[in-house]
Amino acid sequence: MRRPSSAWEGLSSSFWFIPSLMTAGAVLLFVVTLQLEGLIPSNVSGLPIVFSGGADAARNVLSVISGSLITVVATVFSLTIVALQLASANYSPRLLRNFTSDRGVQVVLGAYIGTFTYALLVLRVIRTPKGTTGAFVPIISITTAVVLALICVALLVYFIHHIASLIQSSTIVRRVRWDTLKSLANLEDLERSPVEPEDWEDHPGVRKLLRGEPLVVRAKDSGYVQYVYADAVVGAVGGASETSAIEIPFGPGNFVAAGLPLLKIWPAPEGGLDPDSEDAARDAIVFGEERSFGQDFAFGLRQLSDIALKGVSPGVNDPTTAMQAMDQMEAIFVALGEKAMPPRLWEEDRDDGSRVLLKVGRYGFEDAVGLAFDQLRRASFTSGQVAVLERLLEVLGRALGANDLPGRQRALWERAFAVGRLAPSQVPDPRDAARLACRAVAVGAPLLKTELQATVSPELQELADLTAGLPDGGRVREAVEAAREAAVAY
Repeated sequence: MRRPSSAWEGLSSSFWFIPSLMTAGAVLLFVVTLQLEGLIPSNVSGLPIVFSGGADAARNVLSVISGSLITVVATVFSLTIVALQLASANYSPRLLRNFTSDRGVQVVLGAYIGTFTYALLVLRVIRTPKGTTGAFVPIISITTAVVLALICVALLVYFIHHIASLIQSSTIVRRVRWDTLKSLANLEDLERSPVEPEDWEDHPGVRKLLRGEPLVVRAKDSGYVQYVYADAVVGAVGGASETSAIEIPFGPGNFVAAGLPLLKIWPAPEGGLDPDSEDAARDAIVFGEERSFGQDFAFGLRQLSDIALKGVSPGVNDPTTAMQAMDQMEAIFVALGEKAMPPRLWEEDRDDGSRVLLKVGRYGFEDAVGLAFDQLRRASFTSGQVAVLERLLEVLGRALGANDLPGRQRALWERAFAVGRLAPSQVPDPRDAARLACRAVAVGAPLLKTELQATVSPELQELADLTAGLPDGGRVREAVEAAREAAVAY
């Protein structure tokens, strides 16, 4: 990803950028319409849509427009702040960025502020007859101001509808899914992604390099890593020897405190890095005050998990919202089944004949699954939300079916197995516990036909043993036996 993407993302998500552009456009429109005044035929004022009053009438019209617009702007801001408060309290503070970056809100505010500015500029050029000085009433400019005011009236109706839709839970979780899927689109397709070792100590030649002490470049500021430009890092510090290794311990989405290692370089260059190379290496790792979707699709899982946790909390008790958030998690993990995880290891042969190995501390699929489901599973057991646990098992089952890699299937199955294993001891109703265990068996049953059979089969048997004394516990045992028979037949 190119560096301008991070700057553009910051601008596009800011609350002031679009309104500032529209206000500047209003100033430009004033200049254009003022220049057109001398080119308009005198008989144009007879048209019904064109303003035809005198200087005093023009001032009254523009005063009403500017005064009413600034009042409505205050109302629009108030509604926006209320929406931000509701989203922060009921869903997650991390969703505030979604509201401030909403194009509809930005355009409405920009239209009102721009029209207000335009009306003021036109108001100041109106002249009444005085002595030898004739009157000047900019007919085209005033007519344009009236048209803009009518557009603002229509935008007010749109804004009320838009802000009401924006704070609905279904809209919020859907927007998070859209942002996450856009981030996933930047990943390599799974079938085209090269197979690389997860641990670079297993890479040929790396273990020998790591024996020495590295050169450590430390972070000067604290913040969240938003972007890592691997090529820029390699260009700044790579190639000090025939073969060198570079580690970036903190990948996108991680928080780095000032003073912690930002880069580790093996072997350490003699005399260290020159100041320009060190600054270039730091600039290749972009920090921000919060996480960003650019290279961090797990940020969306964090937001959806927060919404679901709020839903199952005793203070909110809104399991439907929690399940809506899980619906979007399901869509994300299904889409992830076709994508490779962000690579942790790069190997680059440079033009000067040197070889550079770069490792970035990115999250893996296991981390993404844990981020999405672990806290939610624990909170659902604590609050007794059996319906949420049932939906959680459905999501895990469908995500498992969309991800064919054994490591991914194992990570998803471990969460389903945890639900089934804890259900007999954590769920008060024994029938609910047996039903959860039975659903967990249904999630793991397809794995008996894969290379994971050796580890999954004993765990399915454990679920059957744990529920043996419960009402309907026999259904769990029957489900396990049916899964084994299907696997043998397969």
